[in-house]
Amino acid sequence: MRKVKHKKTGGISFPTAMLFICFVVVIILFATRLMNNTQQKARLKAENSSLIAQSNALSEQLRQIRAQEEMGKDNTYVESIARAQLDMVYPGEIIFRVTTDKNK
Repeated sequence: MRKVKHKKTGGISFPTAMLFICFVVVIILFATRLMNNTQQKARLKAENSSLIAQSNALSEQLRQIRAQEEMGKDNTYVESIARAQLDMVYPGEIIFRVTTDKNK
C-alpha cells in the first residue's frame, strides 16, 4: 500500500487558528476591563473632590458654630443680645424711648 501525501493549501492549521482566536478574545477582554477601570477611576476622583469640598464646607460651618458657642459663654455678649433683641433690662432701670412724629 502506498502512503498518500497531503498537499498543503497555504492556509493555517486548526490549532493555530484556535490559538489566534483565543489570543484575540483575551486581548478584547483585557481592553474592556482596562476601559472600565479607567472610567471608574475618573468617577471616583470626581466623587473624592466633591467629598473634600463638602468636608471643607462642614469644617467651616463647625468652626462658626464653635465661635458662636464661645461668644455665648461671654456674659457681656449675652447681655448685649438680651438688651438689643429682647428689650430686657435690669431691675430698677428705666428706659426712655425717643420717637419722632412726622405728622407735626
